[in-house]
Amino acid sequence: MKPKAIIFDMDGTLLDSLSVWADSDREFLAGLGFEYDPKHSLAMKTMHFDSACEYLVREFSLPLTAEETGKRILKIVEEHYINEIPLKEGAEEFLAAAKNAGIKMCVATSNKKSLAEASLKAKGIMGCLEFVITSDEVGGGKETPEIFLKAAERLGAKPSETAVFEDSIHAVLSAKSAGFKVIGVYDPLCPEEFAEIEKSADMTIKSFTELLKEHTK
Repeated sequence: MKPKAIIFDMDGTLLDSLSVWADSDREFLAGLGFEYDPKHSLAMKTMHFDSACEYLVREFSLPLTAEETGKRILKIVEEHYINEIPLKEGAEEFLAAAKNAGIKMCVATSNKKSLAEASLKAKGIMGCLEFVITSDEVGGGKETPEIFLKAAERLGAKPSETAVFEDSIHAVLSAKSAGFKVIGVYDPLCPEEFAEIEKSADMTIKSFTELLKEHTK
């Protein structure tokens, strides 16, 4: 189908950024004398940023508030986002092609808005997007479809007219439950989760290059 609108997740979908969060968790915890375990990053993958900070404070009994934890982690990740994190393969070209086709697009993320907008601007794709909407703005994570519904409303499209690109199974299921067409995006850090996504999404891709090839056939 050719959608009227597209909603993109950011981390792990448009940006190859999930490893940065794991590395930042490790660096942050090491600085406080704690040993890192990848299970913590996996647990936080389904959370929006503030909830993840609360999780770290609770899990490690940190001598910091969740707000202080968030500020320290954001300081660690910001430079990586701006200077190091690449776009997923074919993402820039796909966004340009979709914009040329008149499709309205946005990003819906559980990340912090300031960090998301700075990252997307640095990658040169902010001009293809109408706006960035965050879990903080709608008062909850992607376990419920509220963020997708709000985004579609702002884009002027019904869920059935809107494609959602996601790399997390909980977000895929949430968007599907509200009637969106969902494209699951592969992330190499979570191959087991992609196997679950393949069972539920309307279609899946390993890279945006696949869609560009289909478009040019």
